[in-house]
Amino acid sequence: MEDQSAPQDPGKPPFRFRRRQVTEEQTAASWKRIESGIGGKKPRTLTRNILRFAAAAVVLPLLAYASYYIYCHVVSGNMKVYHTAYGEIRQVMLPDSSVVYLNANSTLRIPAEWNAAESRTVWLEGEAYFEITKRPGAGNAQFIVHTDKVDVAVLGTKFNVNMLGSRTTVSLKEGKVQLRAREQIADGKKVLEMKPGDEVLVEKDHAQIRKSVNTDLIADWRNHRYHFDNTSMEEISALIYSKFGYEVVIEDKAILQKRISGDLYAEDIAQLSRALSVTMNIHIEKKDQQLLFSLKE
Repeated sequence: MEDQSAPQDPGKPPFRFRRRQVTEEQTAASWKRIESGIGGKKPRTLTRNILRFAAAAVVLPLLAYASYYIYCHVVSGNMKVYHTAYGEIRQVMLPDSSVVYLNANSTLRIPAEWNAAESRTVWLEGEAYFEITKRPGAGNAQFIVHTDKVDVAVLGTKFNVNMLGSRTTVSLKEGKVQLRAREQIADGKKVLEMKPGDEVLVEKDHAQIRKSVNTDLIADWRNHRYHFDNTSMEEISALIYSKFGYEVVIEDKAILQKRISGDLYAEDIAQLSRALSVTMNIHIEKKDQQLLFSLKE
C-alpha cells in the first residue's frame, strides 16, 4: 500500500517520492544488520553522542532566528500586519507613500505609528517588491527591511526580496542598497554594497553575487509571469509550495533530471500546472493539496 502522508522535514524542498511499506521479514532483517554494525559500541556513549548532535542541530538555528522572531511575533502587538493567502498578490501603500507589492503567502509588518525622525523599518516574511520614496530634508531617511537572514538598508530605490525555502534573494533595480547579513558571508563580509543590476543569493553561511541581472524581470510575478532559466525541479517544487500551498509528489525519478527555461503566464495553480505539463512533457494530477508528477505514457 502506498504511503500518502509521509511527513516532510522542515527546510527540505516540498517534493517527495511515494514510499511503499515493506514486510515484517524485511524489517527484521534490516534491524539485524544495524545491530551487527553497532554491536561493538557502548550503548550509553552512542546515546550521548546522538543527543549532543541533536541538541546542536536544534539550538544553533534557534539562536540565530530568535531576534527576528521576537520582532515579528512578540513586538507585533504594536505593528500593523499585511498578509497574503496562497495565490494572492497585494499592493500596500505605506505611510510615507512608498509602495510594496506583496507576493503570495507573505507577511509584511510595519510600525503602527511612524516617527518621521527615525528610520523607516519593516519586517518581511515571504516575497515583496519595494518602491521606496526618498524623504529629502528628513533627519534620517533610511528605510530598512528586516528578514531572518539579512537586513536591507536603502534611501530611495526599487528592489525585490524573496525568501524561498532556505534561500534569501535580494535583487536591485534602481538606487543603492546596503545588505547586512546576520552571519558572515562572502569571504567573511557581513555588509555588502549593491548597485543596480546586482543580485545577492544568501543561503546558510555563504552568499553568491550576480552582476548584470535583467532587473525588468525581477518582479514580473506582479503580473502573474514566471521566468525560468535552467530551473531545477527542486526550485519549481519550492515555488509551487511557497506560493500556492501544494506539495509536489514525484512519481518517477527521471522527472528530477528535468529543467526548464522560458517564460510562463499563470494566474492560479491550475494554469501553472497546465503550462508546466506542456512545457516539461509530464502528467500533473491535482489531488487534495498535492500535485502528482508522473511521466506521460
